[in-house]
Amino acid sequence: MGRRYGWDYWEKHLEAWRQSALTQDAYCDLQGLSIKTFYRWHRKEKEAVAAKSALTLVPVNVEIPTAGLPGSLIRISSPGGWRIEVTDGRVAGLAELLRQLP
Repeated sequence: MGRRYGWDYWEKHLEAWRQSALTQDAYCDLQGLSIKTFYRWHRKEKEAVAAKSALTLVPVNVEIPTAGLPGSLIRISSPGGWRIEVTDGRVAGLAELLRQLP
């Protein structure tokens, strides 16, 4: 079984690979690295970046004018300026969409 290296080791190799003009295969051949292990650490790095860029909760204002009346709107707006308007009959769909967000 080969030696085991941690995140610091692979982070340096991933950065060096990005700075090179080489493919992942060529870089691994040149450095004597296992391509499977390189792919695994590259995937871990991408997952870590994705986790850091996950959605953040922000304060919102919810307006429900005369809820329950056919055709009434529910407005959700943020201090940043975005707004979602949904007719009261579509609230279940909005709730499902929000549940699926990361």
